[in-house]
Amino acid sequence: MPKLRNSRRCVVLVIGVVAAGVIAGAVVAARLDDGIPADLEAALRDDPLVQVAGIPAENGLAGRGVFVQRTSAGFICLWDAPSATSSVRQGGCNRTDDPFGGRELFVSMAYDGGPAIAGIKDARLVGVAAREVVEVQVLMSDGTRREIRLRKANVAGDEYRAFGYRFKKADLRKDVTPKAVIALDSTGEEIDRQATGFAG
Repeated sequence: MPKLRNSRRCVVLVIGVVAAGVIAGAVVAARLDDGIPADLEAALRDDPLVQVAGIPAENGLAGRGVFVQRTSAGFICLWDAPSATSSVRQGGCNRTDDPFGGRELFVSMAYDGGPAIAGIKDARLVGVAAREVVEVQVLMSDGTRREIRLRKANVAGDEYRAFGYRFKKADLRKDVTPKAVIALDSTGEEIDRQATGFAG
């Protein structure tokens, strides 16, 4: 599964390892080399999730929610999940005092199937953006771009721009793959770019 790189992220991506009843914590950044702290494990299990955007059901694929979880352990987490109560979540966490990890976007990409492009059944991009971001685009390997709709969201008094996007089959071909997620400000200037990790 590709992971969007962010050198300042503290807890990165969350698939396949059971941590305190939540399928979470497969990859942990250097500052947490000893594992997820017990207070964060408990917070991931017990602290509420707030839905900030959604991915509608289509073509036989179930709908998904985009959730933000502000934890009592000092982390803010972004999740792609079937519901707010699901223990199966995909996403990651940053420290609350730096929710975007020094960037303008906090994003996560997940897919079902693969690893070859032809085997991918469902690929999704979720994220939250800083208030300065007015547009988010996905740059494809053929140079075209997909515009992502942003939704205003408020979590514990903090304002974000949230989004959830399901890639079309036409976006996942051997010769065309999503390469980067780009944030633009009100002048159209690029203020953040994060690679998706897809080959091609």
